[in-house]
Amino acid sequence: MSTLPGVPLAPAPALPMSRLERLRRRIFSPTLRKLGELALTHTATFAFPLVFAIVCGRTLGIHDYGVVAFYTSVAAFLGMFVEFGFNWYGVREVAPNLDQPARCHRVLFNVTAAKLLLFVLAMGVTVLALGTIRGWHEWPLMLASGAYMLGFAADPAWYLQAHERTRTMLAVAASVRLSSIALLLAVMHFAGSTVAALWVYAGVSLAGSGIAWTMLFRHRMVQRARIELAYVRQLLKGAWAIVVGNLNGAVLTNGGVALLGLSADSATVASAALALRLRMAAEGVLLPLNQLGYVRLSARASESVPATFALGRRILVANLVMAVLLSLACMWAAPWVSEIVFKERVPLAIGLMILLALSLPIHSVAVLFGVQSLIALGRERRYAAIQTTASVLFCTLLLSNASASTYGWAVLAAEALVLLSAGLSLVGIGRAQRRLTAGGGGATP
Repeated sequence: MSTLPGVPLAPAPALPMSRLERLRRRIFSPTLRKLGELALTHTATFAFPLVFAIVCGRTLGIHDYGVVAFYTSVAAFLGMFVEFGFNWYGVREVAPNLDQPARCHRVLFNVTAAKLLLFVLAMGVTVLALGTIRGWHEWPLMLASGAYMLGFAADPAWYLQAHERTRTMLAVAASVRLSSIALLLAVMHFAGSTVAALWVYAGVSLAGSGIAWTMLFRHRMVQRARIELAYVRQLLKGAWAIVVGNLNGAVLTNGGVALLGLSADSATVASAALALRLRMAAEGVLLPLNQLGYVRLSARASESVPATFALGRRILVANLVMAVLLSLACMWAAPWVSEIVFKERVPLAIGLMILLALSLPIHSVAVLFGVQSLIALGRERRYAAIQTTASVLFCTLLLSNASASTYGWAVLAAEALVLLSAGLSLVGIGRAQRRLTAGGGGATP
């Protein structure tokens, strides 16, 4: 077909996209790619504690594994204090401000400085307490737990999450965990001891933190910023409600195992720790959705509450379906896990694994309603109050009869309380927003 000189051809009409092409674009969309990379990251992250439990349980036996489980639980629980809610608070500060690099660098370095300060305080108090209660002859175990906490304090993974650098997170997690599993197998074969096991566990934390910082500087994602004591105090003040909520939430998991370790026998502690590891491995499958969802909930919360609620409803459906399927899988696998780890089917461990598997859907929705939605909407104090109430209920039930089965029922009750309370809080926020919108007050939180 001819055209007039100097007159360009009209653009051809766009052809309708086929169903196959639409499906291909959805599968390879940036969001699904990032979810896939996060899923692989957390598969590697949570695979190591599960492999660690299996190798240590088979090599050390149920008694010595109970000792190792106690110290890893203490370190993980205190890690919540050292983290001080900054992983959530930092993401909320960085995610909406990626176009202001200087502000992001300031948050990163001052958050890390605050966490290291809290590590020093927590380590000093913990060593004195454990030395008095359990005896100073266990100082090598205390030192290894402290090394784990140091790596946890310095870890900048939350900063990578805020930038949605999921591929970098995957590279760090996979390389560190896979090499650590190989090291664990070699160390436990040639020097199977509680001290050696704990130092391998600590090495994962230290190596992951060091490599993550190396990647940040290599990809020029961060520049050095000045540590400001006034800003550190401001951060501590701003995040205190989150850490109260997180610490009380940790009481239901690692804190509960640590409480058992102070009063129950090592076999009970080992059973509770194994059940918790199994549930945490299942939670790792849900974590990619939760983490990416929280980043985007935080960004939406700065725009409007209705947009945040709309996204939250979509996350809820996917979260609940996956949690129910994972719960059924964990209950089915419980006898086999006990046999693999302890070389026999321990009824106490199997029963506790089933109870914690039942709590998984409740826990997943409670996390979405509580720590994700309430913090994204700036309701840290309400979240802290809910978690504090739940931990009081949990400790009351557990201390009434410090056994593994009581631990499982106490977890179920406390998680249900968090779900109900956080859900009612969100309903109240939604009603208040509708009244504000109807009165012409705008749609911002």
